[in-house]
Order: sequence, then structure tokens, then C-alpha cells
Amino acid sequence: MSPIKAPPNLPELVRTAFNKARASGDVNFYPTQVTLVDVNSIPFQLRFSPSLANKPKAPNPNPIIPSENGLPAEPPRKKPVFDPFDNPSPAMLVCPLPPHHNLVLNKFAIVPEHFILCTKEYKEQTDLLEREDLEAVRGCIEVYHHHYQQQYNGERRSDDGNETTEGGEEPKLFAFFNCGEHSGASQPHRHLQLLVVEKMREGLECVETEREMETIEEAKGKKKMRWEVLAQKLVDNKETEGKLLPFKTFAERLTPEMSGEEVHQVYLELYRRAREAVRLYHQLSLQQSRASRQPQQDSTTKGETAEGEEKADEIQTGGEATISYNLAMTRDVMVIVPRLAEGSAITGKNPETGEEVVVGKLALNGTVLAGTALVKSQREWDALRRNPEKVGELLRVIGVPNDCEGERGEGRKDGRKGML
Repeated sequence: MSPIKAPPNLPELVRTAFNKARASGDVNFYPTQVTLVDVNSIPFQLRFSPSLANKPKAPNPNPIIPSENGLPAEPPRKKPVFDPFDNPSPAMLVCPLPPHHNLVLNKFAIVPEHFILCTKEYKEQTDLLEREDLEAVRGCIEVYHHHYQQQYNGERRSDDGNETTEGGEEPKLFAFFNCGEHSGASQPHRHLQLLVVEKMREGLECVETEREMETIEEAKGKKKMRWEVLAQKLVDNKETEGKLLPFKTFAERLTPEMSGEEVHQVYLELYRRAREAVRLYHQLSLQQSRASRQPQQDSTTKGETAEGEEKADEIQTGGEATISYNLAMTRDVMVIVPRLAEGSAITGKNPETGEEVVVGKLALNGTVLAGTALVKSQREWDALRRNPEKVGELLRVIGVPNDCEGERGEGRKDGRKGML
């Protein structure tokens, strides 16, 4: 079967569609302020968009209609009341991507030219991705790669014109997928999102220069504070493996020579490892809970789930995912992070009493694997800028803690490591 190929002029199609839709009001673009915070020596983007707080919420995709006796009159419907990806309007459609997908604009964008790959027919966002989904995304990634290669005459340069580092070329397109209630997913119709890395860097130039000057003044010789796509670091820098993030991620290298089936197998294996990490985390939590009980309480429940604890997770190749997770893809890497929570409360000091109070919530989707986070209120923005270490604390809550025992220490059969 021939691989799915995106139009060779896709960057121009996306740019033209975005500019036209923005001018007509079909796309809502939310300008942001941006800064960099240090998370375990990672320059992490923190963006502030107060306008995004007014973004309309998607309707409940599964409304329950009560009958006269108060019980549901019919089973919850899976298909949403309003589906923006079902027969998208001409203003939002970038182009069809035969045979199974469309490329559409993101109606609520904080990064210019944010676009989406969605299935033509309705498929569940909570089901495992199919080979064609990943193949279609790779087709888009390849087109952007070659587009920028031509711009720089084939030289290995980054988007700011500088030569790239030993880790290789900076990705040109970042793709991510949100799956499950804790992942930041907002639409039940299956879709993957794509961000142009060059556009993700907008607004950072002055911030990076300011942070570099601060670094020079504080201690000469420190590394420049420069944001890079986080997913890339998870396979590029072996020296920091296991230390970069406060939650577990699972990563594997991709190569252009891989077939669609090979890439799909990489995805299924990463998903299996993420699923196993969640299972072991819950098993450990249960054991700790039992250990803290009184002996007489423990005796009443001992063994009720022992069989399940010892049973390894079965291999899953399709159907509904049993964990929440985010997936990220570039040309060179695929990463999955299992999710336990969408976010956590942001706290800050009350200026009048000096007490620590909740000022908002940091909710994260797959862009966390790009090294970005978004806040929507001035109080949240101020609290995290004043105490950037809070970002790392909040990140720890959303996934399996990195100091939790991993996959029974099994590692990979080929000796490669992708778990952080």
C-alpha cells in the first residue's frame, strides 16, 4: 500500500487558509505573552492569554435526556451534538487528505497556523490510533521538513538561521494527540493537532536574549536559555536520561525509512509501556494503602485484587484506550506520556494576608511534550513567574511520578532506553 502523502505546497495552503479565516473572523487568534521558566534545567515556555478565558466551551458530547421517571430516556450518544470536523466549512478546510482524513484549521489558535488532521468519518478520540492516522501525520511532517530544507538550501540550520546542535536538526512540525479524560482532550471526533515550530518560537527572541544576559551576569559560562521542542530531548540527550521531567515518558526514535506499519508498531509498544506504568503505579499505591491500614481492616480485603495485581497487562492493538495519555511526534521521535490528571491548582500569596491561596489551575494537553504551558488569568501568570519552581511541582502531578518504580525494570530487548 502506498504511503499517504500530503500536498507538497501544504505550508502555503495552511498559511493562506489561516490568514483568510483570521481576517474573516472564522478563526479566533488569541495573542499571548510569553516567558521561559526553568524546569530541571529545561527552558519551559509559559504563555499567558487572558482572551482565551472567554473561549466558548464545547457542548456536552453525551447529554443524558431524563424521562418522566427521572431515568435516562436513551443511552448516552457518543457522537457530539456539534461536530466541527464533520463536513467542515470551506473557510476552515485547508484541504482533503485522501483517503481517510481532512486537514482543517484550529478555530481557537494561540499559535499562528495551528491546524488539525481529523478523520472524515466519525471515529472515537478515545480509541487507539490506526496506522493510517500516523501515516497521514508523517506525510504532513515530511512536507514541512522538505519545505524548510529548500528555504535553507539543504543546510542543517535551525529556524533562527543558526547551525543546529549535535542533537540534529530542529523539527519543523510538532504533532500531538490527546486521549482520555486526563489528557486535555476537548473534542470526541478523532483528531491530531499540528503546530509549526517556527510559529511556536514567536515572541521568544527577546525573552531568550534577556535570560541569556541574566545568565552571563550571574555566572559566566552557563548555557544559553533557549527553548527547544522538549520531545526531541527525550531521545537526543542520553546523559540526562531519567532526570529531565518529574513524570514518566516513553520515547523512541523514528526514521524516514520506516514503513507505516513499523511506525504503528512503535506507537503500540509505547502505549503498552505507558499502560503498564500506570498499572504498576496503581498497584504500588494500593499496596501502600494496605500497609497503612490496621491489621483487622487489612484482613477483610487481603487478596481481593491480588490476582489482578500479579496479572501483566494484556497486549492491546485496537479499541478504546484504557488509560489517558498524550502522544507527540516529530520527524525523528515519538513520545507518549501516561496521564493521571489534567492539571492541578496554582497557589499564590494573598497580598493582604500573606497566606497561600488557590489562584487558578494549570491544565495541560499534549503541548506539554513540546515544553509549553498556558495560563488564562493574571493571577496565575504572576504566581508562576514569581515562583517558577511551581511549574515543576505541577508537572509532577499530571503523570506517573518519575521516582516511581517503572516497568518491573524490564527495559527494552534491544537495549535502547526511552523511559525518563
